[in-house]
Amino acid sequence: MIKFAAKIYNTSVLQTVQSMLSYPFKFLSSSIRVSINPTYHEADIIDQFCSIDAHRYSTFTNPNKKKEFVFSRAALLQACGSISEIKYEGNKPVIANAFISLSHCKAGTAACYSDKLEVGIDIEVERKNIKRISSKFTSQKEVEKFKCSEQDAIQFIWGIKESLFKLHGLGGIDFKEDLDIVSFEWNETTKQGWGMAWIRKVCANRPYQMQCLVQVAKMGKHYICMASHRRKMNPFTSLRTQLREWEPSDAPWLYELNSDPSVTRYTGNAGFSDEKSALEIIHSYPNYQRDGYGRWIVIDKASKKPMGWCGLINNRWGIDLGFRFFKEYWGKGLATECASATMEQAKKLQLRRLIGRTLSPNIGSWMVLEKIGMKRFESTSIEEFASDYNLEPQDLKLWKGQMLFMYKIDL
Repeated sequence: MIKFAAKIYNTSVLQTVQSMLSYPFKFLSSSIRVSINPTYHEADIIDQFCSIDAHRYSTFTNPNKKKEFVFSRAALLQACGSISEIKYEGNKPVIANAFISLSHCKAGTAACYSDKLEVGIDIEVERKNIKRISSKFTSQKEVEKFKCSEQDAIQFIWGIKESLFKLHGLGGIDFKEDLDIVSFEWNETTKQGWGMAWIRKVCANRPYQMQCLVQVAKMGKHYICMASHRRKMNPFTSLRTQLREWEPSDAPWLYELNSDPSVTRYTGNAGFSDEKSALEIIHSYPNYQRDGYGRWIVIDKASKKPMGWCGLINNRWGIDLGFRFFKEYWGKGLATECASATMEQAKKLQLRRLIGRTLSPNIGSWMVLEKIGMKRFESTSIEEFASDYNLEPQDLKLWKGQMLFMYKIDL
């Protein structure tokens, strides 16, 4: 990890660069630092140039080029904490043991830094002719995922794909064929949005398709887009099982699991219409990229067959521990075994508290929660719960008169 010089934290340097908005996106503010259109004192920025940047700056003869260069390094300084340690891979600035990205446009610059996640960022102003060329990098189906104006949608799609291209970093990318935005949510009030995207291009240095979290914000005349990628978590194990992240090849059995009414009787999510819809859920599943954890596939160590899933999800009421298994594996202690392994994984992730929820007739589930040390702290009627949280009408009808038990454990 790069060590920042102490001087960057003193008052004078903190006043050197001040961001228009410290973090304009909805997620990952604790993992990524962002700087957009900072104000700065030019001489202070120049004093902190690395040797290569100092030489590059000295070769510029155009005053506007010099100003643009200092502006971009001011953004990097605020995002990274230091710019004196910058190295170069070709024309790309890099920092040891971290990921950075930089973008600039007319009267705008943006930079981001993370020591955990691969990142790419893009800043744009409105392009009046972008719709005319949009067929080269997107499709109408992709545009329709964006519930904002068509102009904004196309601008954001271009910016998202630019940020994905920068994150990938190896070139040879076809924006239309290799970069796929599979989901997107837009908040018109905050002018923020987020979704999931895939970099489909694979090569020797990128041997697998990459799922990425993408986030956007409209700030005045600027469109800001950022992509991030969290590398796959290594599988972890219990005595009889292995737990790993979902993969597209899991769609057939996930569809089969959720199609069994006895499995979903007390859980809702009554099933997918077909394997294709199960695959779409896997492709757009945000939890691994957004939170660093999620529901994990449970594989039998001996047979290598899927047994169900167990894992965590960040809900409004807390980080929820849940599980779901094929009926043939019920009554064998597997839910308790996997829930215990999941709790140990949560400790490694430095999570502080887990919540468990189960309906009163689902005795097996609430016994599992109690076996792993959870304590019941609340019981409420399903009707009362439904008044605060959305439930499907058919589930509310099915569970009429039942109690919802809430459990918790501090880690």
